[in-house]
Amino acid sequence: MFTQDVWYDEDAGPLVRLYAITGGRSEAPASGITLSAIVQRVPGATASGELSGPESTIMQLAERPVSVSEIAAWLRLPLGPVRVLLSDLRDAGLITLPRSPDTAAGPTKGLLEQVLSGLRSL
Repeated sequence: MFTQDVWYDEDAGPLVRLYAITGGRSEAPASGITLSAIVQRVPGATASGELSGPESTIMQLAERPVSVSEIAAWLRLPLGPVRVLLSDLRDAGLITLPRSPDTAAGPTKGLLEQVLSGLRSL
């Protein structure tokens, strides 16, 4: 049966290809956006142009602090395209997305000692 909403089919998913949503980009440039990063709308920020459907949804969700994983779940999109959209919105000054700390250094000695102590107590 034909419905008015031709951009989404409940069984097939989005009818618009992911590369069309992200403008052909597959990775956000040097984003460092993790699944647990918290996104929030910048108070009073307005878009200079028209936002896409997914971008508008992100802006609505970001009225309150929301994680990247929640946004991906609401949009029913993989993490890659969601990161690209979030990066675009952050660059436009519409959302805040804290940069993740440098995790390349690895865990601290204190953390490893706590884990070892916890394992020994099992």
